[in-house]
Amino acid sequence: MRLIISFFALTLILGACNTDKNDQSQRKFEKSVDQKREVLSKEALNSQILLLNDSLKNLSISRFMMDAKSDQTERIAIETKISVLRQELINQNLEYFRIFSKDSLAPYCLINIYGIYDNIKAYDLSLNYLDTLEYYYPEFELPNLILDLRAVTLDYVIKPRDISKIKKAYEELLKSPDTNDEDAKRYKSRLLNIDKGFNDLIN
Repeated sequence: MRLIISFFALTLILGACNTDKNDQSQRKFEKSVDQKREVLSKEALNSQILLLNDSLKNLSISRFMMDAKSDQTERIAIETKISVLRQELINQNLEYFRIFSKDSLAPYCLINIYGIYDNIKAYDLSLNYLDTLEYYYPEFELPNLILDLRAVTLDYVIKPRDISKIKKAYEELLKSPDTNDEDAKRYKSRLLNIDKGFNDLIN
């Protein structure tokens, strides 16, 4: 399920020094927040998810279809739109996670953000959101695909290599009931040579 969540900028308005006026301003502010939360229902967020995901997908396809002879101005315009939609997608996921943190779909919002950052090779940020997910939802079982991607990213991409994190990532894969024998053998082999980086392995 695709979820997209938006940030609402909550701006505190400084009222007059008069206490009654301050109280009135505070009540108006709280009422405004309540109204926003009523509007921002799960159904509304799901609708935004579909809309933004479809728009982002279509723009990504358009960019992919462009060749070297394509108009540079048009290319820049599409890249800008993709960047804006991508950030809005991140914002929407974060908002859902913050407002409906106890909802069963909230962990998937963090997975969505992980995927977005991983796709644009912002690996430090992508891994941060997996850490956030595991902190708030320790019982949530990440699929092996994501566990494997995390292990590989930590092992071969992030510099400097953090041996303790890499080891933990592979050990988590070994504990997963979804890990088959062939993959388990590969993870165990990697753990035996955990001190060696990619360049050491190919030399």
